[in-house]
Amino acid sequence: MTLGENIRSKRLEYDIEQQELATRIGVTKAVICTIENGTRTPSVAVLVGIADALHCSVDELLGRKVS
Repeated sequence: MTLGENIRSKRLEYDIEQQELATRIGVTKAVICTIENGTRTPSVAVLVGIADALHCSVDELLGRKVS
């Protein structure tokens, strides 16, 4: 899965709307939408904010398996 797909999946797992996630990390809903659609790559700060808001690691969002 792509980064955007992983973020969407995790967001839906926690039943969080795009607007709520955006508000939690201080960006617009449009930013979350474009990240999830794969048309925008988030900055490191935004990616860390998303991971924190979704209670997961950046590695998990990136689809990276750490052993």
